[in-house]
Amino acid sequence: MPRAIVADATPIEGEQKAIVIGCRPSTLAKIQAELVRSRLKVLFPASRFEISSKKFPQPEIGTSQITERGGASLWTTELEDALFDGDIDILVHSLKDVPTKLKEGCEIIHVLEREDRRDCLVVKDGLPYRTLEELPAGSVVGTGSVRRVAQMKRRYPLLVIKDVRGNIDTRLQKLDSPDLPYTALILASAGLLRLSLHDRITSYLSPPISYPAVGQGCLGAEFRSADTKVKAMVSRLEVWQDGWAVRAERALLWVLEGGCAFPVGIWSSWSGDNIASESLSVMTSPDGSEEITVETTGVVASVEEVLELGKQAARSLLEKGGRGIIVDLRAEIDRAASEY
Repeated sequence: MPRAIVADATPIEGEQKAIVIGCRPSTLAKIQAELVRSRLKVLFPASRFEISSKKFPQPEIGTSQITERGGASLWTTELEDALFDGDIDILVHSLKDVPTKLKEGCEIIHVLEREDRRDCLVVKDGLPYRTLEELPAGSVVGTGSVRRVAQMKRRYPLLVIKDVRGNIDTRLQKLDSPDLPYTALILASAGLLRLSLHDRITSYLSPPISYPAVGQGCLGAEFRSADTKVKAMVSRLEVWQDGWAVRAERALLWVLEGGCAFPVGIWSSWSGDNIASESLSVMTSPDGSEEITVETTGVVASVEEVLELGKQAARSLLEKGGRGIIVDLRAEIDRAASEY
């Protein structure tokens, strides 16, 4: 059952040193880190928490491409190195961007309440369109996600899906630029909401139009496994029902051996004290020509049963033809890497 947040004013021995919360240097990443810092400060007022953001060299290719080629994004790898080396103590992520395989010696926990997990449509400023259905044939829709590209190609083959890179502010600038061809973007609603950019959301994209990524809308706090003090603190931030949902979703991705850029979407609902779960998992081929859908239901009473539910969904996807999609995807990744 959910636990009430109760402040613990008892000092922890040796806590004079500030606990450093690390994040990327983007505005959104800093806001997310501050959400975690402020909640920890409520729970542990005798402790000091500081935020550190580090700027890394800008890659020449999109973050999603780096993720696909290396299993983890450049950003994640660099930040995990800083975590492992002790330069930071907690690393705050958008959980949808975190691979299921972490650096050895690190763990991650879902923290705080899940934000809206849906994708959304953002139309160029000044254009009248409100939905994907209203966009004229040939309209250019920008996204940096393999999953979104695959789903949009399948559902809206007359639209032109084009890669767009950068943080949210950069992408919005590209969208609104009169010199660039974008009619609209597809983004995660959670990022816009956390940035208080509600007014830029033209419409929300719910299933079956768009199935969100594993962990979408969630924040993750990564820490060193050996740091029991930080682990105890971070564990207080987990929201049990959201946490169980995320565990099931990431178990699915782990079985598929897919990175966070894998073309898999999932929509699940959890209810009741004896947790009943219903989920719809979707795997789409990169070109949109094929899509596999699996429905999974179950009642769970432990984390182990939660993980098994996710693994069961993954096995069903593989049995229904998912292995072929994975082979095609990896061939495309290898081709792109050889051209780079």
